[in-house]
Amino acid sequence: MKMIGLFLFSLPLLTSAETHLPHMDLEMTSAEYAEVLKSIPKSIKIDAEVEAALKLGMRLSAWVGKVNTGRTPETAIRLTSAATRRGIPIDKPNIYNPAIIGRTQIEVLGDMPKSMRDVILGSGEVPGTIDIDDETFIKHARLLDRNYQSAARYKSLDPFRGAYTQRAAQDVRGYYYLASNKISANELRDTALISADKVKPIKEALAGICKNSSMWGNCTSGVEKAWTENKLGEFYTKYFTGAKKLWDDFFVIPSGAARSDFSWSGNSMSVVFNTPAIPKFIPYLKNNIEEEFRWNGWGIKMKFGTYTLGPKLVFKPGVVPSVNGLGGDTITMDSNQPIEEYESQWTIRHEFGHVLGLPDCYHEFYDTSLRAFVNYQLDITDLMCSRAGNMKERIYLELKKAYAK
Repeated sequence: MKMIGLFLFSLPLLTSAETHLPHMDLEMTSAEYAEVLKSIPKSIKIDAEVEAALKLGMRLSAWVGKVNTGRTPETAIRLTSAATRRGIPIDKPNIYNPAIIGRTQIEVLGDMPKSMRDVILGSGEVPGTIDIDDETFIKHARLLDRNYQSAARYKSLDPFRGAYTQRAAQDVRGYYYLASNKISANELRDTALISADKVKPIKEALAGICKNSSMWGNCTSGVEKAWTENKLGEFYTKYFTGAKKLWDDFFVIPSGAARSDFSWSGNSMSVVFNTPAIPKFIPYLKNNIEEEFRWNGWGIKMKFGTYTLGPKLVFKPGVVPSVNGLGGDTITMDSNQPIEEYESQWTIRHEFGHVLGLPDCYHEFYDTSLRAFVNYQLDITDLMCSRAGNMKERIYLELKKAYAK
């Protein structure tokens, strides 16, 4: 089984040659990135801009950690929360490379209060206090922290650039543009009727759905030829169905991934789960999962006990949370992360979605024209796409299709 989780893979998108890729959740925390970086061989060399951003991010983390040792949990400096999760919309993707990381660092440091910048750029021991108000500190710290995350991500993925270049064929933004703007073959029947402001995005979208079927074909010239011959409608018809299937694969529970030990009855779905050895993890699971997976009177009901093949919760220090495959039976969580934190509570809900068979709905690839990595979430309001997302009707309907037999 392929592992599914924060540091793992979106099942519908992998070929056998891609199973080694460190495809990470797009909204990992800096602590999670720090764990990933520990596994990267020291022999891996990276651009100076990336290393500089990593160094400053680690210094910021050390400073925040030291400040928080003198504070209560209620007054501690927090760089992440449910309110800070904004998602990565498909039409506003995250784009990063060493040049972008370097420029961003200059801008962030330039806007930062001098006293804060002096500590960040210093080399001595970080202080245990801050001399500006918490709100101002957190505002600038978050910007620096995000750049650190981009640098950590680049260092983690750049050794696999060739494979991520191939994943450009699964970029579904062309389909998204055409579908969300309700553009059909009929709207493309006469190029003379297409408004000037839509020509460029329509051409790019058509080239995109063509690449979904044939990445190495010359899709751009194919679109231009169809434009010249007034055959955009035929071009659209040739590639749109395949692009739609690729889009749908991000959301559909694959055949064989639905668990046979979960049962659907009326307005509830009974799920078995092996009782955790530590009692506090029972309400942690029950409250998070039952609160999330409910829709219009329907809901999941957990049944704890001892089950030979039933799902179980495992904690290990310093791991990136994961599930051993879609429909898997083992959720592995980081024992260093307090279960009271938002990140842990969101993660257990998302990972349980994988136990149910739901795939991730986000994508990342390397764009050779931009010379940068690009990533986005197909729907930032969806639990399986984004940490800003929650349970949706489409999840309920997908579960019903897979389990209500």
